[in-house]
Amino acid sequence: MTSQMRVPQSTGGFTLVEILVSMTLMSIASLAMGTLLFKASRAAGATSSAAHQTAAMSSTLARLDVLPFDALVAGTTCVTVTPVEFARTECTTINNVSSKVKLITIVITPSGNNLMRPVTTQFRRTISGNGNPLKTP
Repeated sequence: MTSQMRVPQSTGGFTLVEILVSMTLMSIASLAMGTLLFKASRAAGATSSAAHQTAAMSSTLARLDVLPFDALVAGTTCVTVTPVEFARTECTTINNVSSKVKLITIVITPSGNNLMRPVTTQFRRTISGNGNPLKTP
């Protein structure tokens, strides 16, 4: 009488098919996450560039606003600014509307950034009375 030994069947592991299915699901999830991160990165870059563009416009406008009225000479001036954060070309056009009114147009054109469009603003500078803001003789 020979007895046969029964080998216990182990059910604690994963099959090859289960591992392949889980790896496929993980790769699809990773691909979707990568796409979302790429889009978020582009949006953050565009937002940063827009903030730099707004700051550049604000500083140029403030500079032209505090200049003496007579220092604003009619004509167009373009300056290329190339900092690491925001390379741009700033063009300023000053038109004499009358002897006491000047129309100033500022155009900031980004360089090397295809996602951004040029930004333009206009404002008027006026002077009243005899042209002396302190009213001194």
